[in-house]
Amino acid sequence: KLFFRPMQRQKPVPKSARNFRLAYTNLKTGLICIDILTPRKRQPKKPSAVLRIIAHEIAHHQKPPYKQRFRGRIINRQHYPKFYKQVNKNIEKIKKDSLLGQYFK
Repeated sequence: KLFFRPMQRQKPVPKSARNFRLAYTNLKTGLICIDILTPRKRQPKKPSAVLRIIAHEIAHHQKPPYKQRFRGRIINRQHYPKFYKQVNKNIEKIKKDSLLGQYFK
């Protein structure tokens, strides 16, 4: 159900490296788009970093966001403790895999 695609970025990110996206996902179509290059120098990322990003984005499909009331306002909960537990479970599954686990050593 999920489709992966590398992000199409031509220019390096400006000085402040906090305003860039590592990846994004579309819950309706199942598309996961990943930036496989580093933000400033546009060099390829380590395979373990890309696999961690994939585990994070897959967790968005496993534990989808929900709306919650907080102090009289409605907020959209995308990252919450159960979500991060799912990310850690996904990373552990990848580490146990014989083919992909070699990138975490």
